[in-house]
Amino acid sequence: MQNKPDFYSMASSALKFAENNNNNLKCAEIYFGKHKFINIEIEENSVKNNEIGSSLGVSIRVIDKRGSLGFSYTNNLEKKSIEKMILNALGMMNAGTGDSDFKNLPELYKKYPIIKGLFDKELKSLQIEDSLGYAKDLINVCKEDEMAISQSADFSSSYSKMFVFNSNGIEVSGKVTSCSVTSNIIVKDKVSKETSFGFDWQSSRNLNDINATEIAKNALAKAKKNLNRIKVKNMKVPLILTPNGTISLILNPLASAINAETFQYKRSFLIGKRDEIIATQHLNIEDNALIDGAIGSSPFDAEGVPCKNKKIIQSGKFLQDGLLHNNYTAGKEGIESTGNAVRNSFSSVPSIGISNFIMKPGDFTQDEIISDVKKGIILEYTGDSPNIATGDFSGLILQGNVIKNGEIKEPLNETMFGINLFNLFKNIDAVSKEYKTYGRYKDPYVKIKDVQIIGAAN
Repeated sequence: MQNKPDFYSMASSALKFAENNNNNLKCAEIYFGKHKFINIEIEENSVKNNEIGSSLGVSIRVIDKRGSLGFSYTNNLEKKSIEKMILNALGMMNAGTGDSDFKNLPELYKKYPIIKGLFDKELKSLQIEDSLGYAKDLINVCKEDEMAISQSADFSSSYSKMFVFNSNGIEVSGKVTSCSVTSNIIVKDKVSKETSFGFDWQSSRNLNDINATEIAKNALAKAKKNLNRIKVKNMKVPLILTPNGTISLILNPLASAINAETFQYKRSFLIGKRDEIIATQHLNIEDNALIDGAIGSSPFDAEGVPCKNKKIIQSGKFLQDGLLHNNYTAGKEGIESTGNAVRNSFSSVPSIGISNFIMKPGDFTQDEIISDVKKGIILEYTGDSPNIATGDFSGLILQGNVIKNGEIKEPLNETMFGINLFNLFKNIDAVSKEYKTYGRYKDPYVKIKDVQIIGAAN
């Protein structure tokens, strides 16, 4: 039986080798990544592809006293291959341009948060045969409904383990599991011959939380709800965002805008707005990595920095410290990292990402918010995105319905709307108690007053 690699000894030897081969080295980092996955793809309501795979590799970042960076990686863990990787990185560092904004790699931390429910033994040992059962559940929902004509969907699971070591004393490791299921169903009305689609998805750290049948049924219901669409005239009315709509128009744009790299390059519509009121008191946003069992939770980030709960917007105020940082952008600003460094794999350098991005629930029920609208629109999905640099948005409502006298009525056809995100934030009128969790997002229903709707019935 092959011995398991001793990552701690390998990292110690690699860091010493790097230090011994360059006198100008300021700091270095070794990152090991191990990943196993299963993926099943459904097209036209039948399994078209299924795969199982794994990867194991190591990377190194080296930075000299000028701030010049060298990076290299390999999936061969033999000593000679790792030493060659290090020499390649040092060569890139020597040839690179200095960067005065680079301060240092993270220093040693004495304490990390304890977060439960990030690893599921059953999910780690899941086999492809067992995974096909979830695919069959998705397929059966579509087969059993006479209006459903096709489905594209997938089921995926993964197990990952990472180790982070650096020359400043960081030595951390952790393992996580995750799984997800998606369903996109197309339906056709037999009378009108009109078609429509509906989409839903779910992610979890725990296999027992996944319900493929429910996800497919939700997608089917949304597809039917979007049949026999009507055109409307131009109007300025309240806009209700479903949780999916809230992700598209509030959480996704904010997640990009508070990325410190985006902000420092002045590509964010929030430039100049720190410590200012940018919304009504109903907008409260946080990025919380400490929730037990959540997809975005972790005790430490991809650089070994402890994760935490970050307040972003409180009662409409964009906080001074409301940006998400990795160690580089934090050093550039002269503050500590927020623990938001992320990597796609061992073959990538750290970037910045959200953990669990949350819009806090409000004081109204979903029914109260909708019943209060005499004439308005409810938005489930738009395929368009705001301009993050300006905050301007103009896009098509791909899934949405008319609201008449507090009731959701016909779906919309060829209907657009336009608004600047600051105007949207300052017109948030109500937020629901109910919320949905989609992967790293937790989001409620949101009511926006006075939104310009552009119809095709004029």
